[in-house]
Amino acid sequence: MTYLLAQKELTPPTAEQLKRAFKLVKGLTDADATKLANDAYGILIKNLLQDDAFLLQRTLAAEGVATEVVESGRFPKLVDPKFVRRAELTPEALVLQDPLGRPLPLPWAHMVLIAAVRVQHFGMNKTTTEERVMRYDPIRGLHSQTVLETRHKVASDAQWLVDIFLAGGALRFQIEAANFIFKHTFDRPELDLAGKVGLLVQLLSQHAPHAALNRGAFTARVSPASDFAYAGKNYLFEESAWLLWRLARAGAGG
Repeated sequence: MTYLLAQKELTPPTAEQLKRAFKLVKGLTDADATKLANDAYGILIKNLLQDDAFLLQRTLAAEGVATEVVESGRFPKLVDPKFVRRAELTPEALVLQDPLGRPLPLPWAHMVLIAAVRVQHFGMNKTTTEERVMRYDPIRGLHSQTVLETRHKVASDAQWLVDIFLAGGALRFQIEAANFIFKHTFDRPELDLAGKVGLLVQLLSQHAPHAALNRGAFTARVSPASDFAYAGKNYLFEESAWLLWRLARAGAGG
């Protein structure tokens, strides 16, 4: 059985606090501490043995960082998302369309979490050029030859996702901004993709002010041009699971 260490508070530990704690656990390094301080939020570290988990908890407590040890199997897992291509805003609900084009209203009162992410996506572009050059060899003499040159270049682009959670996390709807038809929600063609995501999050949170926002949604709402980004989608999903966990515990009085 493995365990994870989850934050009890919203402020994550610093790299130095993690480094001092990690020195007591075999297999954890300063590099791990730096990466977690930059990227992890909510769930600090997973797949720990029980003794190591409680040792880290005590050490971080001495650093002023409150955490909780949780059996990995007890921590909530996100439900699979239903993908959304278009949506309309009404005073009562966010109205989606099902695959048959029928309206599917999501009442604002049922919305519990709005989570957004900008994640940098890296890929490899390959280009091949063809050129005729002159060659000489003793048998054929001077002759032309086609030479192919292949070049590889690392390319990156930002991908935006918005997750909407209802009914305590039992329902999850996901918007891939690049494939979302924004004009049915608002008509602002002058905005770039970041601006459209920021406005979408702003409108959702205005209609559902009680819904929690993750770091990405909060940043997108107040500053769409910010360079804040997650290192990967998994960090968004872990943060969302942790936020839903906190919300459920708060609702239960835990």
